[in-house]
Amino acid sequence: MSRIILVRHGQASWGKKDYDKLSDLGYEQARVVGAALTERGITPTTVVSGSMRRQRDTAAGLVAAAGWPLEPVTDNAWDEYAHAAILTAYKPAYRSMTVMKADLARTMRPRKAFDEMYAVATERWVAGEHAADYDEPFATFGARVLSGLTPVVENLGRGETAVVVSSAGAISWVAASLLGGGAPVWTSMQRVIANASLTTVSIGAGGPVLRTFNDTSHLEHTPDLLTTR
Repeated sequence: MSRIILVRHGQASWGKKDYDKLSDLGYEQARVVGAALTERGITPTTVVSGSMRRQRDTAAGLVAAAGWPLEPVTDNAWDEYAHAAILTAYKPAYRSMTVMKADLARTMRPRKAFDEMYAVATERWVAGEHAADYDEPFATFGARVLSGLTPVVENLGRGETAVVVSSAGAISWVAASLLGGGAPVWTSMQRVIANASLTTVSIGAGGPVLRTFNDTSHLEHTPDLLTTR
């Protein structure tokens, strides 16, 4: 039976000007993933990543740590959705970071306030009632991600393994789709998936089947390695 191991990228630079850059911890998480996959006896025939920097750098880091003689292939079908665009479609004034930070500071609990606001903004995007407000509506995002899964499945030979490095939203959409859960299941899954976690899809005669989701066992021996953002 063939399989696809979906790896969420390492911790990015949350709250920094350039979010799409791995933190020092993110680079370490990528190294740990590569070492863990090697310890499990995994030798993939291909490694694919999205085109975002945090995804490409995670792929490069885990391949180097694993010692695989492979060059990761980039496919932007595995890119994450545009977080900032979802937020500013909901609150256009937040195109100004200064305005957003000032509003959040006034709540006296800025991080919690941001999380609550962003959850509402994401729900608006997922609902699809304002699709014209987005360059990539939720339905389009989901179709894009699955268009990236198809060639990985089709190019796997019997007994082969592919490693795909992507992001929380994309990996969770693959998982939710295989479970037949749709948007509500996706919403819950993408909130809990950890950086550098492993999600496994097996490929048999009946097509792709979700086997594991959000495996973090390789990270848990060092508590600081386990992060969700």
